[in-house]
Amino acid sequence: MREILILADADELPGVTALFKAAAPGAVIRGVSDADALDLATTEPPDDLRLVAFCTAVIVPGAVLKRLSGPAYNLHPGPPQARGIYPAVFALYHGLARYGATLHELTEELDAGPIVATDYADIPKEADRLGLETLARNLLTRLLNRMAGPLVLNDGPLPPNGETWSGPAWTRRDFDALCHLPVDVTEAEFRRRLRAVGEGPDHALHFQRFGRRFSLDAQSGAGPVVKGGRPVG
Repeated sequence: MREILILADADELPGVTALFKAAAPGAVIRGVSDADALDLATTEPPDDLRLVAFCTAVIVPGAVLKRLSGPAYNLHPGPPQARGIYPAVFALYHGLARYGATLHELTEELDAGPIVATDYADIPKEADRLGLETLARNLLTRLLNRMAGPLVLNDGPLPPNGETWSGPAWTRRDFDALCHLPVDVTEAEFRRRLRAVGEGPDHALHFQRFGRRFSLDAQSGAGPVVKGGRPVG
């Protein structure tokens, strides 16, 4: 039975820890939430330590991966067909028929390691960003429930499931470009982007004209911000 080090936001750690404890009550489960704590926890790691990142924005450095005796794993919202940042946004914008959650080996390259497990659901026709992130949360929980046991109990690397990554790895620059509306945007394109991006002060659709920036005001009662597939705020 391995020792598990969970990398997740502080408010995520109790729930994720509980799922691992349910799968293996005798396991040693520790948690960290930031890069400094991760570095400290892996300075002299035990031979049986397995790192599991869960819905975190912390990039695991290659130096940390090299200290571990076996592969680390990442569990996050988004299917292998929507790589990189904000997968729900790009899944909606590009019209994917299905969305999902993915468990894969961590490598220095973003969303590139062998895929171990996935879970999928059809994207409802009426789904917006908040709806898709909420659906993703359910898929994440289901996938972690299924894979917590193997992550703790399997001594060797988990076998790949045969799926492969596809498409570009979306970046913050791609997201910012999606938020920046052309001055001559059509109504259809505006609504396509609004559905994908959603509304909020930190990611409002906007355009530039006359040397000024014009941003879309959020409607009263607009949905909360989502993080790691979980509505917050």
